[in-house]
Amino acid sequence: MDKKQWKHKITSGITGGVLSAIMLAGFGVLAMWMHKTQNDAIIIGRIIVLFVAVAFVLALYRAIFFKVLIGKDGFFYQSNPFNGRHYKYYEIKKAWISSGRETNANEMNYCNYETNEGDVIRFFYTGADMDAVQYFLKRVEKVQAIPAEQAIYDGEYKISGRVQGKQRIAVTIFILGILLVVSNSLMQQGFPPLTVVIPVILSVIAVVYVIVYYFFYKLVIEKAGFYCQTNPFNGKYYKYNEIDECEIMEIVKRTGSVYRRGSRKTYYLYYLVFTDITGKKRKIRFDKALFEHEINVLKYRIEQEQQEREY
Repeated sequence: MDKKQWKHKITSGITGGVLSAIMLAGFGVLAMWMHKTQNDAIIIGRIIVLFVAVAFVLALYRAIFFKVLIGKDGFFYQSNPFNGRHYKYYEIKKAWISSGRETNANEMNYCNYETNEGDVIRFFYTGADMDAVQYFLKRVEKVQAIPAEQAIYDGEYKISGRVQGKQRIAVTIFILGILLVVSNSLMQQGFPPLTVVIPVILSVIAVVYVIVYYFFYKLVIEKAGFYCQTNPFNGKYYKYNEIDECEIMEIVKRTGSVYRRGSRKTYYLYYLVFTDITGKKRKIRFDKALFEHEINVLKYRIEQEQQEREY
């Protein structure tokens, strides 16, 4: 692999690791000073150090292992110590990009590719990597030479809660653990139980939600119809000719005071909304940055079926 002449390289770089290392050192010194002076805020200092330490480890891990090396005849992808693999472009069925806005209008961009075995792999990229991603897409398109309409009509797509699901579960459990530690400390200091129980209950609900999402959320998009499920009890298969209306809805929510600088936050939520022939409407939330392409394919197929019914 080292002898190959790569046209483009996508890595996470060392910037994140350096910044988190500086923050870890700074907060570490602060926590040590709090401990030495027996400052009452030591518990807060320890929690901050723990969060920054986790951020440093994750940044270091990504800097060491994440890489996408793109060449003329193929590319190498790796995101952990065990999954590094070199692909020839003829091993890739199709490739596409997806993007979506998140908190405070941050734009998240992903490059996705599907292997001939049906595995879909995606990686995050920034604006600085756009040339590399465009080159990658052009190489896949040139090798496959599949018309865009045919690519949309053929094949099966799958949206699953398992995509980045383990990370969500790990983060929510980590936050729950921190809250339990803080709650125990506050109760020992005489704080009323109600002030610490409510955040813990909300955190437990969040853990349950991400676990349910991981195991049960799915959209399977087939040639004749699609299967939709968001919880253990509402899974259902629809044929495209059973859908009367379909749209993608963007909801913008703003929180915080307009008078306090920095407190105003913007959230972007995306939903697939469709009405079946019985008049029942379903609204399915999806992550646009991860699944923009798949949702557009589903909407396209529904609209094509509607047009055929009109004729």
